[in-house]
Amino acid sequence: MPPTLEADVALIHLAGGGARVTPPAGTLALTAPRRAARGRSEDFLFITLGLQSTQPLAPGLVDHLAHLASAAYFATPGSVTAALRQSAEAVNDHLLDLNQADEGVSRVQGRMMLGVLRVRDLYLAQSGVGQSIVIRPGQVNRLISEEAAARPLGLAAAPLQRFHHLEAQPGDLVILTTAAPPLWADTILNGLLDHDLADGVERLATGGTHDLTGLLMRMTLAGERKPAAARASTVMPATAATRSARASSPRPPRSSARPAMPSGLSRRLNQASRWVLAGLSSIGNALIQLLGRMAPGLVEPGRPGSFSPSLLAGTAIAVPVLIVIIASLVYFRRGRGEQFQTYLSAAQAAVVSAQLQPDSAGARPYWDQAKQMLDLASGYGSSSDADSLRQSVQQALDSIDQINHAEYRPVLSGGFGSGAHLTGLAATSSDLYVLDSAQQTIWHAWATGRGYEIDSDFKCLKGKGSVKAIGEPIAIAVQGEPGALGAEGVVAIDSGGSLLYCAPGRQPATGQLTPPDTGWGRIQSIAISNNQLYVLDPKANAVWSYDAAGGLFSGSPVLYFAESVPSLSGSISLAMTQEELFILYDTGKLTRCRRTTETAQDGSSHIRVDCEKDLSFQDERPGGQANDHIPGAQPIALVYGSPPEPSLYFLDRLTGGVYHYSMRLVYQGLYLPQQPLRGEISAIALGPPNDLFVAAGGQVYYVQPKQ
Repeated sequence: MPPTLEADVALIHLAGGGARVTPPAGTLALTAPRRAARGRSEDFLFITLGLQSTQPLAPGLVDHLAHLASAAYFATPGSVTAALRQSAEAVNDHLLDLNQADEGVSRVQGRMMLGVLRVRDLYLAQSGVGQSIVIRPGQVNRLISEEAAARPLGLAAAPLQRFHHLEAQPGDLVILTTAAPPLWADTILNGLLDHDLADGVERLATGGTHDLTGLLMRMTLAGERKPAAARASTVMPATAATRSARASSPRPPRSSARPAMPSGLSRRLNQASRWVLAGLSSIGNALIQLLGRMAPGLVEPGRPGSFSPSLLAGTAIAVPVLIVIIASLVYFRRGRGEQFQTYLSAAQAAVVSAQLQPDSAGARPYWDQAKQMLDLASGYGSSSDADSLRQSVQQALDSIDQINHAEYRPVLSGGFGSGAHLTGLAATSSDLYVLDSAQQTIWHAWATGRGYEIDSDFKCLKGKGSVKAIGEPIAIAVQGEPGALGAEGVVAIDSGGSLLYCAPGRQPATGQLTPPDTGWGRIQSIAISNNQLYVLDPKANAVWSYDAAGGLFSGSPVLYFAESVPSLSGSISLAMTQEELFILYDTGKLTRCRRTTETAQDGSSHIRVDCEKDLSFQDERPGGQANDHIPGAQPIALVYGSPPEPSLYFLDRLTGGVYHYSMRLVYQGLYLPQQPLRGEISAIALGPPNDLFVAAGGQVYYVQPKQ
């Protein structure tokens, strides 16, 4: 594992040709709070933010937005870039609200540079005007995006960010600033490598004429920082809580990326120190007098208030230890509580603001802010009021986002066994078929009105080799009545195109599909619609169709496509409607094809297939936007829901949630399990009219979406 890097940070505040000792507004260097989102706990975050306005801004707005960005980052799970996007969106949404409140006049524009250090990976993000500069011996890299500079924050619903990712090295210097290029010559920047950070800021001041703010960082190996006393200036966290201390620093303040103490704690520490020193003085004098009486001559008499050298040495050791103990008690008993209450009060204020908005679009940013403040508060404590408020906030956000935390009920109390690997589901209004690839078994369960019960008399595949004519099944699909067996049942297919037909109360039957002239590539998925079987073969770049003769699928295969075939590389699932074919790819993208028969004037017919690739998923929720995939999801399968309300349902591998879209691909809702599902999310089925089935590990769950 590569050694971990940390960052020494100096805040840059240049004005009037010199370096100011006052910290710049909107500039932070932070480590993760105690209860950061999944994936954030090891991240160092750096922010420098600037605003441009045609009117005077509210005092503290820049700092407020910077903290809003940091809260959004540490509250967002997943990838670094996803969390950086949330930071930009949080600031952008706030500025949009300010601009819209002023009769639609865009009077405030934002520019923000973000940096994240994780182990040795350095991520940089630009929104609006700004630049990142990475300095190594003999090398200066200026990372600038003109496209991002042309799209400041606060002017559009979707902020534009440009990312850079590089592997940091010990000794690297990095500058983040929202000032427009150019700024400093390469010779000046290379010269910074030989100076400490405080001197470096002063050299930047003399090397340019611009007024600007930002951060100067040096990458160091974890645990190899020089002691603070050996440095030219004091190391301090870059947060609002330490600004009063920075203002008195004789040189530009420097920061270390570590959490700040709550505000007001420094006053308590000073008071605690006075108490400790006064107490130690009294104790020391009493001890000296006691020793003098017990052992005359051992202690020389001295002036009142004086101490012997040995006692002074002991006191020098005891005082710092006691100060740390008392300071820790003050912090944990009072400092953390006050910080918790501060964040909780901010969340309550945001909730009130949300409730006063005329619509959900206006309320959404405040609900988001309330959630972020509650996430920060959780790092300092908990209370029943906070828990109740969090529940209300989450319910409001779920209502806006059309998210239903549904009860996923298990089909069987004990599941299908600890060794089961459920790779296929097929369902009707009363029956469920489950393909267990590990045990090579197809199960049948029927609805009892109170749940589902296994059909122990179901005759079908019961282990490897139990049906000689078929190998390991790949997929299953429901075949409607009368089917191959005179009843509604299920069809399974193996990699060689062998078929197995099963139905409750019937003996199974087998069949063999006629292979294409080029042979099978890799059968991935099947679907049955209008008495036709459709087979997805990505390796052969084909979708083949077979007609049913007497319920058995047979005859020569027909290529679904006509003149041109779209690329099926990476396709993983297909669904058929009465008129259209949908193909899902492992990238989350979707293709829709329609096959029609055209009749020419001479009476001849011609097959025409029109395909739309990279379909746009529409999101009409507040702040939603179109995308060529489902944001935040990793769909692994889709199913089609037939009329009266035709829909498409997508199974998310990450959460086991099911995304519901209309046939126009407009978002309709998300059904999330109330509790995380155990095991790998693997399959989905829809049983008319609206029972959804999801396989996870060795269990199948069913949920009824709200209509």
